Amino acid sequence: MNSNFNFAIIALLCTCFLGVHAEISQTDGEVAKLWKELNELKAVLTENRLDLFNTRRELEGTKDVLAETRVRLEIMEEKEEKSTETLIETRRDLFRTQRDLTETKKLVERNKGLFDVIHTTNNQKRLLDSTDVLHQVQVDVQNLKANLATVQSQVKTSNSQTPRIGFTSVISKDVVNLGDDQIIRFDRVYTNEGSDYNGQTGIFTCEIPGLYVFYVHTLAEPGKNLETVISKNLQTMAVTYAYDKEAFSSGSNMAVMTLQSGDTVLVRSRGSAHAHNGSVIDFWYTSFSGFLIAP
Repeated sequence: MNSNFNFAIIALLCTCFLGVHAEISQTDGEVAKLWKELNELKAVLTENRLDLFNTRRELEGTKDVLAETRVRLEIMEEKEEKSTETLIETRRDLFRTQRDLTETKKLVERNKGLFDVIHTTNNQKRLLDSTDVLHQVQVDVQNLKANLATVQSQVKTSNSQTPRIGFTSVISKDVVNLGDDQIIRFDRVYTNEGSDYNGQTGIFTCEIPGLYVFYVHTLAEPGKNLETVISKNLQTMAVTYAYDKEAFSSGSNMAVMTLQSGDTVLVRSRGSAHAHNGSVIDFWYTSFSGFLIAP
């Protein structure tokens, strides 16, 4: 009986031990599983912590960016305000400019006739200036031709004992508003044997002493006085006078004089009560001539 009881006790203890061992084994497995899960949870927590750390850094960086962006926005707002002010000022300037242009346009329209007159006058003046230059060139060319012909003639007659001295000249264009004692320049030379007459100055300069004859003829406009003098070394040798109230008038005279080498002969206006200022000497109708009678 006791043996069976002991055996039963032992069997019960073994069964309990096996049950406890099985429970312990099962508990160890659950503990290991829990430990594993804890480790995995720890890893996840560590990763999440790292993510949170990175997120925090990113948020701090984003905060800095936002602060910088805010500063830039403030700067842009200031620039926008300045741009708005500049735009407003520019619009004011444009308005003032447009107003000035409108006023200028009105002024131009009011003075258009005056501008046209000035423009036409300037064009006419340029044309007259160009015509005067061309005319003077033509006169100079003709004088050169006359001088060349004279030189050629002198070369052909250089062996002759009787000198050939003589000239005829006219003015190339009207001469107006003569002053007192003004030399009249007969600038277009047709004959100039001996080349003693200078068409540029209107003065005859004697080189060969002798007896000379000089003649001048003038033409004046209607209602204009014209009085001239044939002068030898600025000494009056003969006077011409022309005047008619309603028609052209002419005056002429001749002087015979003895000249020495270097003496000069010219024609000039005469200052007098006849008020020759404003007289016109009319082109080919006015001439000055001279020649040697005998050496």
